[in-house]
Amino acid sequence: MKLLLLLSLFSLALATSPCPPGAILSFHKDKCFQPINLQTYFSNAERTCAMFGGSLASVTNQHDNYLLASKSAGWLWVGGAINKEAEWTWIDGQPMNYTNWAQNEPKKQPNYCVKIRGDEKWVTNGCEDWAYFACETNPVKELPKPCPEGYHCFKNYAYRQFIPSRSWTDAELFCRSLGGQLASIHSAEEQAFFESILTNTVWIGAHLPPNGKDPVWTDGSKLDFKKWRSGNPVVVEDDNCVFCAANYDPGWGNAECWSDFPFACKIPLSAF
Repeated sequence: MKLLLLLSLFSLALATSPCPPGAILSFHKDKCFQPINLQTYFSNAERTCAMFGGSLASVTNQHDNYLLASKSAGWLWVGGAINKEAEWTWIDGQPMNYTNWAQNEPKKQPNYCVKIRGDEKWVTNGCEDWAYFACETNPVKELPKPCPEGYHCFKNYAYRQFIPSRSWTDAELFCRSLGGQLASIHSAEEQAFFESILTNTVWIGAHLPPNGKDPVWTDGSKLDFKKWRSGNPVVVEDDNCVFCAANYDPGWGNAECWSDFPFACKIPLSAF
């Protein structure tokens, strides 16, 4: 009963963080180790770990070996067992490339399994012996945030067109008040997505320095994509700002920054 209660708390914690409280993120950050401070025999320990989508721990490097030994209440089962060919292997299928055997170990006897001692050394004992044990599970990845209502989402950003016309500067300030900036565009894929959500010509987050041909994004990102319409950009002596047209002649153009256009904001999903 205590074992089931402990592991039910373990399962609940996994749902809300990469590793549960008391668990250890592995050196390569690809799994969570959970030392269980209750004793049982090897096969029951493995069944218990499997109930929660894991298995007995496979120890593949010195760092993880140290962490498990230091966190355990005593000798603990890990997922090492002898196979039919009398070879020691991990029961999850990983090769046993890293080992830390104690003197005169391992013993090649059937129905023997692997324990880690407090001094980090590995010993083999009968699988029916009782010991503490350590499970491993996959870290829980953060669930993607839903697209906010009224927005269109592409990868990790939310985009929204605003119809009331503003100057480029006022539009940028408005987007910043929402936690984003005027939209920057970095690939043909993103451009196609962006055009698909537009119903108007809109300001985007780029401006042209005087006599310049390459725009600068206000969010500081790299200029790695351009889609100028025919005849654009128009090189002028004053600072100019960039709009994106949709519908019959899609692409970028430039105009005086004080001109009023609808605009489109790009906001990280993390800002919501």
